[in-house]
Amino acid sequence: MLSRITDAVAHSDHTVTITWSDGAQGTVDLTRFIARGGLFAALGDADWFVREMRVLPGGIGLAWPNELDFSADGLRQDAFPHEETGEFNPPVVAA
Repeated sequence: MLSRITDAVAHSDHTVTITWSDGAQGTVDLTRFIARGGLFAALGDADWFVREMRVLPGGIGLAWPNELDFSADGLRQDAFPHEETGEFNPPVVAA
């Protein structure tokens, strides 16, 4: 599936509410990335997180100025982990 983001709102609790081109809306929590530190550490500043988030051209993902970005498809998978991705999904075989 090639998900496209049409709208995104960052929140001070390090979540982002995202609307995709098919109308689906979900919230993704990025705190697990922040906990990794390194490049992700900048996202820990709540004001900066909210103020600097941008939707990438064509809705292909979200980005912050430190060249940190998240793909629309990856965010969609985080928001809806049980949704089929549209990529190769092997058949479930009953045992």
